[in-house]
Amino acid sequence: MAGRKPRGRETAYDMVLSMGAVILTVALILIISWRPQKAVTPTVDYKAAVANAKMQQTWPIVIPAKMPNGYVATSARFEPESYGAAGQVRWYLGFQTADHNFISLWQTDGPTKKVVAAASNNASCSGVTEIAGTAWTKCEVEDPITRAIYKTDGKVTTIVSGTTSWEELIAFASSLTQAKE
Repeated sequence: MAGRKPRGRETAYDMVLSMGAVILTVALILIISWRPQKAVTPTVDYKAAVANAKMQQTWPIVIPAKMPNGYVATSARFEPESYGAAGQVRWYLGFQTADHNFISLWQTDGPTKKVVAAASNNASCSGVTEIAGTAWTKCEVEDPITRAIYKTDGKVTTIVSGTTSWEELIAFASSLTQAKE
């Protein structure tokens, strides 16, 4: 065994060579097994959820009159209001916008303050905007950016919230109409 170092006499150079061999092996494994992942946005047909909500609710369920170009419905549900008392319910409809932001519609007979806090990511609310002759309260939080507008009509609160611009939120709220039979 000529030229071989006795155990315990390895140098820093030997350690660097060993680490290089390990790093090359790991890099080779990563290159061979790498599979790029596509971001998949789930889509839903919300017509069945609208029909379900309309059958079970006495207050008018609203939906956008026309889906804006590039919008994709990602969730729709009619469910018990998790922020309210037994018997209170929520109609929820979520969309991904053309520029990959998010916008959602909430309608509930639950407690306004709690539901607005949940829908707006605990945003502070101040200011009012008028949409079709109705005052909507504006809420905004910076991190993560969330904007919301809401109105209360009797026992029902309608909230439009999302990560999009104020203009897009207001345009979406302006398009809301009562769901037809």
